[in-house]
Parts: sequence; structure tokens; C-alpha cells
Amino acid sequence: MINPMDLTGKRILVTGATGGMGVETAIQLSKLGANVVICGRNEEKLKNVFNHLEGEGHAQYVFDLNDIDAIESVIKKIVSECGAFNGVAFCAGIAPMRPLKMTKRENMIDVMDANLFSFIEIVRSITKKGAFVDEGSIVAISSTASIQGKQSKVAYSASKAALDGAIRCLACDLKKKKIRINSVMPCWVNTRMYTTYLERYPDTFEVQEIKEKQYMGVTEPIEIANTVAFLLSDAAKTITGTSILIDGGMSQG
Repeated sequence: MINPMDLTGKRILVTGATGGMGVETAIQLSKLGANVVICGRNEEKLKNVFNHLEGEGHAQYVFDLNDIDAIESVIKKIVSECGAFNGVAFCAGIAPMRPLKMTKRENMIDVMDANLFSFIEIVRSITKKGAFVDEGSIVAISSTASIQGKQSKVAYSASKAALDGAIRCLACDLKKKKIRINSVMPCWVNTRMYTTYLERYPDTFEVQEIKEKQYMGVTEPIEIANTVAFLLSDAAKTITGTSILIDGGMSQG
């Protein structure tokens, strides 16, 4: 049987590997044959994810992406111990909700550090000579928030819009090495964040909007993982500098 998303022998870094989409992505990449290197802040959660990876040749590293100044040295360490990479799945990030009157510069910087600046620093560090394979692929988890305005999401939406804008520029910077770089833009995904939101705000307009406008249903994490895997695979070898929308029909409603 032909598997167009076969990742056998490809070494892929997964950041944010302890969150809902990151966990699913790391496990699915291992099932497709990749050698997965997972990163996250919580050592216990990271070990749990590592134990669920299929196959061999995987590795785990505990570090906080918010320490942006340390990213380059950490990437050098990982490359020296694991070898050059074929791909990156950037699944890290935060999604705070904060009213405009409480949105101050320090809050904006925290969100930008987690969702944008850490990503760019990883791309800058890992695509240096000897660290990344030519014709490799990088994928980031963005959000429909980058193109849809919502109350109390100024910082989050701004960070995701900046992420998608940066990717279009990074695609140009990386074209000489034929390194592809793209993002996936989910709307609501069935993760702990989604279920917690439903519990806290069951009667809000946005919850009703989800039920009415995301008419194809709330996206499951495995669908995000499969889309990331597709973009990392040779099946998508001419796709770069773009974003794939996965919103259950929300933008059509």
C-alpha cells in the first residue's frame, strides 16, 4: 500500500508537545515513521507523551520557549545529539482572553514571545548550515483568529496574524534551500481549552456561534495532526508560504 504521507527516516522537532494539538501531532508523526524530538516545559507531561510515541529513535527535551535568548543554544545542543532535522512542527503557544482596558504592553509582549518571537527564533536557529536538511519543511499552528476579529482577543489575534505574515516572508528567505514553511489555521478544536471554555461560558454569544456557524463540527486534534503531517511530507513538496484553513465552515457562515 502506498502512503503519500510516509515520514520514515525524517527527524522532526515538535514544540509544545504537551498540549492537545502538540500531543496528537507528535504521536501521529511517530506512527507515520518519523523520528520525533519533542519539547515542552512540563517534564512529567513530556515523559508521558514520549511513552506513547511509536517506533524508536525519538528524544525529549525540557525547555521553556519563552526564554528566547536560550533557544539557539538549545537547538545547537539538540542537533549535536540527534543530528540534522527534516522538519519542525511548532505547536506551542498561548491563547489568553483579555479585555481591551486590561491589555497592556507587557501582556502583548508575553503573547508575542510565546506565539511569534519564539517561532522565528527557532526557524532562524534550526535552518543554519548543518542543522536542517535542504528541502525540509516547517509548519506552525496558527489560528482563524489571524483573520477574524473577536472581543478580548487583541493580543492573540495580533500574534497569529503576525505569524502568518512572517511565514510568507520566511518562505522567501528559505527558498534557496528549498525549505518549505506553512501554517495551519484551526478554528475551535476539541481540546481541553475548548471544553474548559464551554464550561465557563455556556451561554455566551460565541458558544452559540460555534454551534451555529462551525456547522461541520468542532475539529478533532487528529485532523490538525494529519494536516501538519501532510505539510511535512513529500506529498506537499511544492506548497510553501501559505496557510491551510481548518474551521469547520465557520468562515462560510
